[in-house]
Amino acid sequence: MVNLTEQHDELMLMLSLRASILEMLPGVQVALVCLVSDPDRKGWMLDEATALPKPTFPIADWLMAEVSGLTAETPTRQLERDGFGYLVSSLGIQDKRRKAILMLQPEWCSSDLRIAQGMLKIYANFTRLLFDSERDTLTGLYNRKKLDQKLSELLAGRMRSSNREHDKDTADYLAVFDIDHFKRINDNFGHLIGDEVLLIFAGLIRHALRDVDWVFRYGGEEFVALIKGVSPATIAFILERVRGKVQDHAFPQIGRLTVSTGYTAIIDQQLPAYVFEEADIALYYAKEHGRNQVCDYRDLISRGELAGEKPPSGTVELFD
Repeated sequence: MVNLTEQHDELMLMLSLRASILEMLPGVQVALVCLVSDPDRKGWMLDEATALPKPTFPIADWLMAEVSGLTAETPTRQLERDGFGYLVSSLGIQDKRRKAILMLQPEWCSSDLRIAQGMLKIYANFTRLLFDSERDTLTGLYNRKKLDQKLSELLAGRMRSSNREHDKDTADYLAVFDIDHFKRINDNFGHLIGDEVLLIFAGLIRHALRDVDWVFRYGGEEFVALIKGVSPATIAFILERVRGKVQDHAFPQIGRLTVSTGYTAIIDQQLPAYVFEEADIALYYAKEHGRNQVCDYRDLISRGELAGEKPPSGTVELFD
């Protein structure tokens, strides 16, 4: 119980739930799964990219169908099939993703069932508190507090592994997105329409990035993404995809909008504030030189567009 409630990360919380159930119910087999929609099959498939332990028993199509059918109103189902009793419970539902925990044993006695259901309720209550503390209330994305935590963890992890050889062909990146001329939207259409734009914009970023990437609302119309383990060509492609999706989207009552983006590679032994400032400087450059573009801090340095000096303090003021 202590291990479960001391976690402050969704993945670690899921792993702690699994470990707690295995400890309290040693005769139960437990699997964590994440399903993603499969448009080709018009169904669901296991997300192999998610960092979850491999299931110790086969996840048949009928089980995936049961997981995909879970809802907020019916988050848990008890099933019997082929001589086994299954307990299937949702750990998170999004438009194109379903996370769940699956438990099975030949027969569920009432005491085992009470323990399992009690652990699931504790998990649900704690994740609700965790969600409220680290999510932006408007968009549902992670908030600035969570960004500070994840960036510090990422840098600390790189420091611990400094003696190991990093993949020279890939890097971790921080990108900052800012909606162009957003102040005009609030001035001309009101804050309700502005909030709707932010909601849609958040969804466009989330769907344009990978499931393994972290997306945050930093404040106002400014959003941040942490993108791990990609090549320079891939990060440029990913961020151009975000820019294109925003540019091509017809926003209700507004029409077309654009986004400016600045990004930087995360280098060992950098301070979190320096990482953000580099991306912010690249964003400032994009805003100052025409908007609706993606700018790489180190590319700007190498081309002589920036001097490469650290700003003396604070953050960079952005254009409207």
